[in-house]
Order: sequence, then C-alpha cells, then structure tokens
Amino acid sequence: MLKKSYLAVVLLVSATAHAGLTGLDAQELQEVRGQGGADFNWTLSLNHRYANDLSKKDISLHDLQTGQVASIDDAYYTYSCQNNVQCRLAISPNNHTEKGNQKWLVFKQIQGTIQVEKFSLEGTTIINKNGDPQTAMKLSFFDDKPLKMRNLGFNNLSIEADEGDQKGYLKTTTYGQYQAYTIDSTGKKTTFATDIPAFDKDTETGFMGLNMHGNLHMTGDLKIFSYNCTGATGARC
Repeated sequence: MLKKSYLAVVLLVSATAHAGLTGLDAQELQEVRGQGGADFNWTLSLNHRYANDLSKKDISLHDLQTGQVASIDDAYYTYSCQNNVQCRLAISPNNHTEKGNQKWLVFKQIQGTIQVEKFSLEGTTIINKNGDPQTAMKLSFFDDKPLKMRNLGFNNLSIEADEGDQKGYLKTTTYGQYQAYTIDSTGKKTTFATDIPAFDKDTETGFMGLNMHGNLHMTGDLKIFSYNCTGATGARC
C-alpha cells in the first residue's frame, strides 16, 4: 500500500510540473532576458608530474632553513615519461623521402604543464552593425590569475630517416663518445675516442631544444558574436 501511495505522489508531482510548462514562439523567445555565467580552471599536463595545488607560484620546493631552491628531484613539475620513444611527435612534411627512405622531423621528450587558474564565461550584450542590442558570449581573463607554463617544450629536435624496417622516429641514438684527433709536430694525425661533455652525455641526439617556465599575466574580455545576426526572424545566428 505504501509503494502504491508513493507512486501516486510521484505521478501527481510529475503531472503538476509538466502542467506548468508552456511553449514559446519565436517572438516570445526574442523577448527573453537573463543573466548567467560560469568560472572555470583548466590544466593540461603532458608527460609530466605536476602540482595539483594551483596556488603554488614556484616551480621547485625551497629549503626552509636556507631559503634556497631544493634539488630538481623535489621540483613540482618534472618530466615523468617512462619510455622516451613514446613521448615524441614525428612529422613527415609532404611525405618527403630520400633514396626511398621516409624522412621525419622528430620532437623528442615532449613535456609540459599549462594551468589557467581562472577564466570566466558568461553572456553579454553588444550593439550590432544595425545599432541594435545583440546577445554575445564573453570570455574573461584576469591579471591576478595568470596562465602558468611549467617545463613546457621538448628536449631536442632531430631529422631522422627510415632504415629498412626501422622507422626513423623510433631511433634511440644517444650521445656517448666522438672521434677526436691530434696532430704532432711531424704532421702525423692520431685519432682516438673521447667522451661527450657531461651536459650532453647519454641524452638523445638532436640539434635544438625548447623549455619554457613562466606566468603570462593578462586581463580583458573576448566577446564572440555573429556579425550577420540581427535577431530578425530567419537570421542566421
């Protein structure tokens, strides 16, 4: 009996709620006015271990005793890809080949975090080309909520070519040793292997890299609307 009574109440509420809805024609819809909006935050992290606390302004931890920046192992934002080959972007412009081998422009060890602490999306009104008020979407950014870029970039860039069944973008060549030579007083040339300097040793081969840290402060509104929309019947908005 209790279940039947409960079902009857639900049906009665549903019927009452439905009874309160009325249809609006095009003219009535144009006369509807309202306010609303939403605040958002957004984080994009790629091959990265990053701080979940968006209030952190520093890239690394600090020693409480000395105030000095701690070691890189304690950084909030660090490269965390388990397999470097899986953290690449390879492009073959126009499917370029040389002697039948595909060539690739390979960005290696791509990583980074971008955080937007707050941006706002809301509706607004602009005056259109006909001098009439028109609805628009407004996207707002705030100077005290900067766009944060942390370790954003790639370790190196290289041009690789396929060799047989091996794809160029899967090559794992690293810097180890190089061939150096000396010439004595008699002009005799002696060649020997020597280690790459510590800065490049055991890193993947390439000819440039990019790494960005910083905060981008900006303030302002971006209003998005249809230039041809007049609000008239049949207008495309």
